[in-house]
Amino acid sequence: GCTGGSTAVLELGSQDSEQDHWAIASYYSREAAVSRQQAEEMTNRVAIYERLFGPESDWVTGTRLLVQFYEEEAREQERLADLHLELGRGRSPNRPTPK
Repeated sequence: GCTGGSTAVLELGSQDSEQDHWAIASYYSREAAVSRQQAEEMTNRVAIYERLFGPESDWVTGTRLLVQFYEEEAREQERLADLHLELGRGRSPNRPTPK
């Protein structure tokens, strides 16, 4: 399927919000890696499907759309991981980092 179940459970009511943000960031980072791996696997399938069915086939077109989906999903998961890393550091994600 397009999604993998996660066994990670986060205590949303925890008093240690910094640790929660680190755990959430870690989760999103792992999910981004999975999405990137899925995009790579689908990219390999595109090459196979092009040889089997031709470059304009529905198989190739559909698989390219899956590659795009997984790449976009990975970018979003990385964005969320970065957001939670910033929140874990006690910084507002909308405020520039002091130099």
